[in-house]
Amino acid sequence: MGWLFGRKREPQDANETLRRYNEAEAARLADMASGAPTVATGEPLAVATSSTEFAVEDVFTITGRGIVATGTVTSGVLRVGDAVVVVRAGTTTGSTEIAGVEMFRKTLKEATPGVNVGLLLRGKVDVARGDVIRPAPSA
Repeated sequence: MGWLFGRKREPQDANETLRRYNEAEAARLADMASGAPTVATGEPLAVATSSTEFAVEDVFTITGRGIVATGTVTSGVLRVGDAVVVVRAGTTTGSTEIAGVEMFRKTLKEATPGVNVGLLLRGKVDVARGDVIRPAPSA
């Protein structure tokens, strides 16, 4: 695609780039195997207290059942019976328990990352689009 960027790449340039990439990847894999940290420079990584998160996209109230929050599990696993908290703009707005998990009319026992599901929440809790549902901190 030299015509797109104004110059044609020489095969040696591509080979050199590939060689540097392979060396960097081999070093990264060797560090992982030896247990050394893979990020040596740059800013420290922000680590949440819990890695499990559910991004709320929509909320419904089902008469006789409760509140259903639909969305995507971004990381971790959420299971039926888990105690969870609802986080809005960094502050906890309420806590509840997961009474059920459904995906396209199939009842599930757990929700895994990348899956769009509906969480049936026990009791009355203030949930809105954009909130994050996380496991409740252990006491």
